[in-house]
Amino acid sequence: MSTTHPEFSEETLTELLRALRARTSGHPDNPGLVASWPGVPEARMDAACRELAERGHPVFRTAIPGRARDGWAIRSAAESLPWQP
Repeated sequence: MSTTHPEFSEETLTELLRALRARTSGHPDNPGLVASWPGVPEARMDAACRELAERGHPVFRTAIPGRARDGWAIRSAAESLPWQP
């Protein structure tokens, strides 16, 4: 799938997804991530996460305690699954 932001390679976006998932599983009480170095500095995190969201990944903005700016997180696999009776 091609990116709408050519500055982000598939490898960079894959690494960002890995970092978001690692943050969520390692810090479920504070899952926000502000950057994914070296490929996505804080100033470009919004664009990279919008790209992931456009591709259907469950990323969302979240407040980070002690920071004025929000970060980004990804819903865990359990949260992403549709409800089934």
